[in-house]
Amino acid sequence: MTPMWEPMPGGGPDRAKREAAMVTDTPMRRFGKAEEVAALTIMLASDEAAYMTGTELTIDGGILAGSAAAPGG
Repeated sequence: MTPMWEPMPGGGPDRAKREAAMVTDTPMRRFGKAEEVAALTIMLASDEAAYMTGTELTIDGGILAGSAAAPGG
């Protein structure tokens, strides 16, 4: 839950229920953490990624890997 996502579930007593509904279709069943994205960023900026020449990395908790939330095909 980052500042960008913070307003999405709204407020009030049902906020937790709406947050749970938002992650229902996420295979990891939780929101990602900014620290998880930062860890990948640090790795990409390190010597560990010295042989990488380019790729697209998706950090979405598995949503696009085939959950019900994935785009149809």
